[in-house]
Amino acid sequence: MTDTIVSLQEANIYVKKNLILTGVNLHVQKNEFVYLIGKTGSGKSSLLRVLFGDIKLNQGEGNVAGFSLNKLKNKEIPFLRRKLGIVFQDFSIAW
Repeated sequence: MTDTIVSLQEANIYVKKNLILTGVNLHVQKNEFVYLIGKTGSGKSSLLRVLFGDIKLNQGEGNVAGFSLNKLKNKEIPFLRRKLGIVFQDFSIAW
C-alpha cells in the first residue's frame, strides 16, 4: 500500500482549449500539509480543479485518493470529493 495521496506525472492542464499548465509533476504523501501559492493567473485554481474532478485530465497521469484522474467518471466525482479536504480562501467562488 502506498502513502501517496496526490500524484501527477507530466500533466498538461487545459481550461477549455487553452493550455494553462504544462509538464506538472506533483506528489503529496499521507500526513503532508501543502500550501499552493502563486500570482494571480498562474494556474493555482486550475490545478485544484483537476485534483477534485472539476476539470478532466486529458494529458499526463494523475491519481488522487485512489482515483485515477484519467479514468474518472462523472458518477465517481462525489466519492472523490468526500475523500478530500480543501479550504478555499474565498467562500464566494462560483465555478
